[in-house]
Amino acid sequence: MILWRYFRLFCYSLSVNEIISHLEDDTDVLSADIYITPPDNFDKSDEDSGDEESTDINNLSRHQLLAEAELRVTVASETGIEVEERFLDEQTLEPMPSTSSADPPQPKKKRVAVSRRWRATDIPDKPEKEVLIPSFLEDIETPLQFFELFFDEEVFELLRSETEKNAIQKGKHGFRVSLTEIKHFIGILLLSGYNSVARYRMYWEQQVDCNFQGVASLMPRNRFEDLLRYFHVADNNNLPPNDKFAKVRPLWNLLNYRWLKYYPGDKNLSIDESMIPYYGKHGAKQHIHGKPIRFGYKNWSICTRLGYLIYGELYQGASTGNTHPELGVGASVVLDLVAKLPPGSYSLYMDNFFTSLPLLDELKRIGHDATGTIRANRVENAPLKDTKDMKKTKRGSYDQYTDVLSDITLVRYNDNNIVTVASTQCGVQPIGKVKRFCEKQKKDVDQPRCFINYNKYMGGVDRLDQNVGCYRVSIRLKRWYWQLLMFPLNTCVNNAFQLYKLSPAAKNDNSSHDLLSFTRYIVKTYFLMKEVPNLSSVSKLSVPRSSLAVIKRVPDSIRLDGKAHHIVRQDKSTRCGLCHKNTFMKCSKCNVALHHKCTVDFHSK
Repeated sequence: MILWRYFRLFCYSLSVNEIISHLEDDTDVLSADIYITPPDNFDKSDEDSGDEESTDINNLSRHQLLAEAELRVTVASETGIEVEERFLDEQTLEPMPSTSSADPPQPKKKRVAVSRRWRATDIPDKPEKEVLIPSFLEDIETPLQFFELFFDEEVFELLRSETEKNAIQKGKHGFRVSLTEIKHFIGILLLSGYNSVARYRMYWEQQVDCNFQGVASLMPRNRFEDLLRYFHVADNNNLPPNDKFAKVRPLWNLLNYRWLKYYPGDKNLSIDESMIPYYGKHGAKQHIHGKPIRFGYKNWSICTRLGYLIYGELYQGASTGNTHPELGVGASVVLDLVAKLPPGSYSLYMDNFFTSLPLLDELKRIGHDATGTIRANRVENAPLKDTKDMKKTKRGSYDQYTDVLSDITLVRYNDNNIVTVASTQCGVQPIGKVKRFCEKQKKDVDQPRCFINYNKYMGGVDRLDQNVGCYRVSIRLKRWYWQLLMFPLNTCVNNAFQLYKLSPAAKNDNSSHDLLSFTRYIVKTYFLMKEVPNLSSVSKLSVPRSSLAVIKRVPDSIRLDGKAHHIVRQDKSTRCGLCHKNTFMKCSKCNVALHHKCTVDFHSK
């Protein structure tokens, strides 16, 4: 009995004519299939290739004979069936003379030399990487302190200086802005995310249907419109010509550094694109059908499981993002983002746009595990069961093959649809259970371990989009870069909230915050940061009183900062916020009635 061994030989620098000549001299070959490589750049294509047309080898045209090709040969063997990939070295064949000296040889793209040996076996399940809570969270208590880990004085100074410089460049030479005004401006923008109005000018209207005394007390409407008009983060006279996002790059660079510096240490990370909404005209605007945000800018994101954005890179096009042309655009994005991470070993999760076997090889070489869904035309000839045959099997069935040379396992699984996962982290065992609805009843269905981990850790970028979309800044302008400034602002609130949930402050605080109350705390604190030029004059407009205790109404970031808490006289007698006896005195900053003797106790912890 004759058994067969199949070899797939990639002839990357050989033409069809050279392959045919080699096969005519090889007497061991029983049969052979030659596949002509398409002329387009397949590394930059997201489409699946169609079936190749067969033709007579004796009737090939000149362009077909000179084209690059792949070869699969069948030879007799005494062992069982194996599927391998090898290179046919250029030195084993004598170069064929060119048929025409007029056509210069085209440069060939180098590809990574790989060898696969597929077996129907599993890989050992690796333990999930532990989350190490950073120690700096123990010293932070208030939401404002978490937020200002990212929006610190350096970021506010960038906003202040560039806004002032932009106003001067546009002819308003007397324009000046302080850091407190910038914080007021940021507070109003965040307020619009959860308390939005149809037109932003309604914040200053004194009507019965809209009355925002807190906003009106911060700054006049005209001043706010001036800040909107001149708000900037980069110098227009020194913009790099090769960067499409040069107007927002200084802010993104500062925040990317801070997001990476304070990220909570999770080792299970997801990589995906995040869409920033924009409906105008721009060379980098994308359209992704089926996404919640279909039109806008694409931001390559690497996130933790709960949605903390570690690093974001704005997509400018395949020409700038393909840093590893031998692997393709998707793999280049993954490798560039992983290179930003601190040293260590990570488990990465991605979808089928990024996943390929050469990428998993490269990630394993640099010390990382990866799991991702993979397209059927990227499995490199693995003998998995065909998708049409898998659809005929019962729900929960799977087919698995592992490359024993690289420990990459492929699992094709029948659930709601046929999905293939490639992983170096885990395989099928231990099998878990998942509830699925059938026609008669709900029942438990088997689910391989790699699918369980993928579903658990892959949704980090979607969680980021969900959190940012809840209270996105609703004040919109027609400038193309406006949303690219508001997205990192909302992201800083989200990242600060993710750190807060991990900190001891969230566990010890009796009134722990959700994302809305966390955002409101930041806004109320910035609203109370008032510049009082004349201590004898007290603003008639103030933040409305609440039914909570007075000491809880004033954020600790204001009450305990020890700055400019001046006791001034008010027009009428009110109750002291500490001893509840009548007094004509009050704190001009906290807007709380206080006796002189109660001031120290009220402003101390």
